[in-house]
Amino acid sequence: MNCFIRHLVCFFIISCFSTPLWAGTGEDSIQEQAAGSHLPGKEIEMLPAESEEPAFLYKIGLSGFGRGEAAGNFSLSDAAFVGDHGEGRFIYRIMPYLYWHPTDYFNLHVEGQGFGFAGGANQDSDKYSLYQGFADVRWPGSEILSVRLGRQEFNYGSGFILGNDEFNDGLSFDAVQLRIKPIDPIKIDLLAGSYAKPLSNGVDGNLAGIYATYSLSSGNDIEAYFFRDTGSENHRSGEKLYVWGSRFTVRNEPISVEFEPVYESGLQFNENTGGYDRISAYGGHFDLNVESALQGFKNTFILSYAYGSGSRDAANGSRFNREFRNPNNYASFLEYISVVGDLSGIDAGDHHASGLQVYTLGWGVDLSKRFNFAITGHYYQANNVEEGFSRNLGLETNYRLTWNVLDSLSVILSYDRFFTGGFFRDAGASGDVDICYLMAQFDISSAKPVKGNLPK
Repeated sequence: MNCFIRHLVCFFIISCFSTPLWAGTGEDSIQEQAAGSHLPGKEIEMLPAESEEPAFLYKIGLSGFGRGEAAGNFSLSDAAFVGDHGEGRFIYRIMPYLYWHPTDYFNLHVEGQGFGFAGGANQDSDKYSLYQGFADVRWPGSEILSVRLGRQEFNYGSGFILGNDEFNDGLSFDAVQLRIKPIDPIKIDLLAGSYAKPLSNGVDGNLAGIYATYSLSSGNDIEAYFFRDTGSENHRSGEKLYVWGSRFTVRNEPISVEFEPVYESGLQFNENTGGYDRISAYGGHFDLNVESALQGFKNTFILSYAYGSGSRDAANGSRFNREFRNPNNYASFLEYISVVGDLSGIDAGDHHASGLQVYTLGWGVDLSKRFNFAITGHYYQANNVEEGFSRNLGLETNYRLTWNVLDSLSVILSYDRFFTGGFFRDAGASGDVDICYLMAQFDISSAKPVKGNLPK
């Protein structure tokens, strides 16, 4: 309890003295992140726009969030359905950072992290580490070649396959990334690294791959990628996952569309047989966004469909090589805190539903410059279940109010209810799930602006 009070008081002090010195450590301000972070089609870029020189010589700041969570029939620490169980906890993430841009071809980024929680099933936890620490080196006077070396995040596309888990303690790698821009509309990223501890939460292994983008025009892109991932919590020699994907985005205001099909292959260790199964899984998502001004208010309507393959063998617990996985990432068709974590499946007690289909419908409105309200509904259906079980997993509804207090401070209130379907009743795990949270996120900083051009 003392630890909980200490965290709460520290965060309250930081929030109260947050002033709009600078908004956002990336391209989006806190307001833009809060208002748009939960809408399908919002793109997450790995690097700031390289064609623009930074507007500052150095910047020092502090960003993060504090969040109070409460849930019924749900374990917050395990992110899983637990009948007749209720809990609450407070989570914080504090990230001091320093950017230094002495020239147009070199910059340095150092970012620490403190992450912890008080309450819940696991009581208190605090972790402090270097979250990011890298150097960017670019070919002087050109964008044709750049290298990023050190501990870093990887964020691509909408975060469907490779994201940074920004709602929790993040995800970073000790890695090198090479970016090549042979001609203006094309950029190719080559990356390789290992999961950084303690941020990987027990995951060991390496990640390597290539991500290529061809930009037809602003918001209209064709992307293709390949990743080789050996990361897992209980890694066995020989296990590996190959991810082959593409992403298509079309934007013609007020409509934007995103389509991302993915195929997975590789080898997975089978604890039941002691051998290796060949992975063959597929999935993807389709998102449609429509913006409209009604009665003077900006409205956003979202429609989304997502699919992840599964198998009857996985539902029966014998082998899981045909289950599609998209771990550690936020996706437009899932809530930040939910019974459903990814498209591979879901558990209810000792029973497993393998592979998911997710239908999403949502609406958001800017009530004013600083207030946004959004409603989102998700219907979940399993592809494979045990004999005699229902494939209906349930309906999830989310209500969220965002208040952009300052350019550097926003507050989000969210309530989520998961109406469990026939699968849960067949598994003897009936009872709806309630999840709510109140979160404040902030970013305060001070910078020395650049006068004229940076040294060449």
